[in-house]
Parts: sequence; C-alpha cells; structure tokens
Amino acid sequence: MKFLLLIITITPSAFAIAAQTSSADFVITGAKIHTVDFKNSKAEALAIKDNRIIAVGKTAEIRKLVAVDTIVIDAKGRLVLPGFNDSHVHFTAIGNLFTTIDLRFITGPEKVAEKLREYVRFLPKGRWILGGQWDHNRWSENLPTKELIDAVTPDNPVFLYSKDTKMAWVNSAALKVAGIGRKPINIRDGEIVRDKNGDPTGILKERAILLVKQRAPKLAAKDWYEVTQAATNYAASLGVTSVQDVHSDDQRDILDRLEREGKLKTRVYDCIALIKWKELVGKVRSKKDAMIRTGCLKAMADSDPESEEVMFLDILAADKAGLQVAIHAIGQKQNQSILKIFERVIEANGNKDRRFRVEHAYRFPIDDLSRFANSKIIPSLQPRLFYGNQPYRSFINSGVKIAFGSDASMTDFDPLKGVAAAVNFSDTDEAISVEEAVYLYTMGSAYAEFEENEKGSIEVGKLADLVILSDDIFSMKREDIANAKVLLTIVDGKIVYRDNTF
Repeated sequence: MKFLLLIITITPSAFAIAAQTSSADFVITGAKIHTVDFKNSKAEALAIKDNRIIAVGKTAEIRKLVAVDTIVIDAKGRLVLPGFNDSHVHFTAIGNLFTTIDLRFITGPEKVAEKLREYVRFLPKGRWILGGQWDHNRWSENLPTKELIDAVTPDNPVFLYSKDTKMAWVNSAALKVAGIGRKPINIRDGEIVRDKNGDPTGILKERAILLVKQRAPKLAAKDWYEVTQAATNYAASLGVTSVQDVHSDDQRDILDRLEREGKLKTRVYDCIALIKWKELVGKVRSKKDAMIRTGCLKAMADSDPESEEVMFLDILAADKAGLQVAIHAIGQKQNQSILKIFERVIEANGNKDRRFRVEHAYRFPIDDLSRFANSKIIPSLQPRLFYGNQPYRSFINSGVKIAFGSDASMTDFDPLKGVAAAVNFSDTDEAISVEEAVYLYTMGSAYAEFEENEKGSIEVGKLADLVILSDDIFSMKREDIANAKVLLTIVDGKIVYRDNTF
C-alpha cells in the first residue's frame, strides 16, 4: 500500500493524524495547505495513502512517515488546495477546442509555433491538428516551411489551409503519412513546393493539397476517444480534478476506456438527457471514489404550459427512481417554471435528499430567492459566463447551497479565472470573498453531486485530489488572481500534471 505525503511550513491548527503509518511514496515540503472552509484553517502537512488523505497535521509528526524510498518535492512556499470541481461543463466540447486551430489573427510564423505548442500539450500522440486560414503576406514575402512547426509537433500531423484555401501548410509528420518525400510526384494543376535540395518545404498548392487531405481524418471532431483525452489532459493542467458533464451526451464507454488505459485524469459525473431517464434506472454508478459516476439528468426549462407538464411528469418519475435532475434556466419565466415544477415534484414524492439543481439560475426574480432555500434547490452558477453578475451574497445569506462552474467550452475552463470573475465583478452588496469563491468551486460543487464527504476539502479520509498554485490567491491582489496558474495536479493520489517550470 502506497501513500503520498505533503509537508508544510506554517503555523498549524489542530488536525488529526491517522493511526495507520508506514512509508510514503513521496513528500511535498514547504507549502501552504488551505483546507477550504469559511474558517480559513491551514495545516503544516498531510499524507496520502493510495487515493485517500490519511493524515493532516504538524510537520514533525508527519515527517515520521518519510522513508528511504520517499520522493521529496519542494513546493517552495506555494499554496495547496483541494482540486477544483467544475459543476457545469460540456466535456467533449472542451476537447474539441483542440481539434481545429484558427490562424486568422496570427502575426507571424513564430506565433503559429507558439499556438501549436499549446495545443500539443493536451493532444494524444498521432491526433491531427487541422484548421488554418493563415496569411503569410501579413508576415513576410516568403512562404512558411515545415521546419517552423516541426520542432513543436513531432508526433502530431498538422494540416493548415491558407486564407484562400489554395495552399496548405503541413509538417513532416503529415508529409510522412501522405507518403510525400524527395521522390517526384506528378500532379496536374498542383505543386509540392520543394527546396533547392528537392525536399518538400511543407507547402502544397492547389490539387497537391489532396495528397494530405485524403489522409487527414474527415470527422476529427467526432473521434470521441481522442477528443475526450484532450479534454481530460486540459482539465489536469488547470487543476480541475472533477467535472460534472451536463452535455447530455452519453460518453460512458469512452470514459471507461480511458480509465482502463490509465488516461482519465478527471473524475466525471456524467449526465444524460432527462427524457432518457429510464436508461439509468438500476444502472447508476455511484461508488464514492469512482472516477466515473452516473445518476444525473439534464434538460432545459421551457415556460410553455404543455412542455412544462411533460417535464413535470419526467422529473416526477426520475425523482421517484432516485435520480438527480438538473435543469438549465435563463430568464425570469424559465426560472419560475422550473421552480414550480420542482416544488410540485417535492410535494408529490415527499421530502428526501434529492438536490434538485437549476443550471445558471440567471435572471430569476429576486423575490423567488426563498423558494430555493425552502426547497433546498441548488443554483449551479458560472461567474465567468455572467461576469460575476449574480446574487451570490443573497444566496449565501439565505442558506442556499451554491455550486460554481464554467459552462466551458462556452467560456474559459480555467477555475482561477472563474474565481477572479466572482470576486472582481460582483455588485458591492453581492460581493463574496476569495475564500468563499474557492469554497463554491470545491465544496459547493462537491455538494451538488452528493460528494461533499468524499472531496472538496483537505481532510482525513477524503480523496487525494489536490493542486499546487503558483501564487497565494488569498493574499495577492484580487485583480491578479486570473494570472495565477496551476503547477501540480494530483488526482486519486497520482500526479497527473506538472508544469515544466515546477
């Protein structure tokens, strides 16, 4: 049995040390641990065994767990938080952000390489990078070459159309797939541009483009395995250790495959469409430490009376079957409609811990605030999407449980940018602290998926999902929080991302 140990060097509060002790897999020293609660408590050290936190306490006590084979990592005074949990994403759509690349506004070939380098960080080897609309006339008189991008894309074929689509810029990996080398190829109404040695430069003109086009994937955006792998890689880089996927697609087979292959770096609470609720009855996967869980249903509110009645009947049946329901609502009528439906279902099925959710809950009548609290309905909010323009303080003061998320890929997936939006753009009367914003992005979101006893804070017995940040977002200027970044991400007791500067 292996466990991970983190050693911290700040004044501790009172924490428990687990009874079981043996050697650690590795130790992270010299950090700050923030347990993420409104008390703002901190600890000196913590230890992880397998995928759980087994001890949180003083450095001297936990240092006893260090053995000869323990790997020590120095955090250099940086902040340790529980992993972020995004309560509202479209996971495959996030992965598809890396399917095509837009070069319309790129000012030089070096900027193309820089952007490709960022894409390649998250793509599985062999996945094509498509797109383009580059215009070399904005850069220089000379056409770009494969050498400008080869160094950053050795394992991923690149196929980029020019602005007028009469030329394509490809890398060596794409040329190899297409069988284009020094050997001459006769092409009518087209050209493989070559250098003085006869080697292809990476520029194809007119019908020569077809040599690569016919080898490139036609449905790259629907290769769900590669798309989802890109999404989970990207999530790890942002410290997002859990997502609640409300896209209503059913990618459980893909997620299962990634988990079997050790490539899933994100816990996923997978929602499907409300109208498919019968498919989940008796098949819900809710193991507390599972990487993939089900039981969530998603739909969109409609204030039309006929549609409202159909939705009521579906939610009534799904709720009776023990499934969780999350309804998208933007606008006064839509919010009032779903609140009424939820209240009717609660009255019909009786009280229980069901945790109905309103996704966005945007522009609901403030007079309906008490209805959320009375029926224990969770507003799943996205501060970046609405620039912090929501009644966070009113919700908190009324006792309503809130969850934070992004609505990525509609908005930026980065939770630090979401925290920054929540604390920088709220009205004075509705402003919340950085501590509260982080809480809502961790414990708040964990509660929204029935996982508050498993994750969301740094406590003995909870899952070992953690992040180390470049900056202490609790002490830095609020306007700079969005510039902080994740240096290390741990999911299920394993390092799944490490910044090359750390």
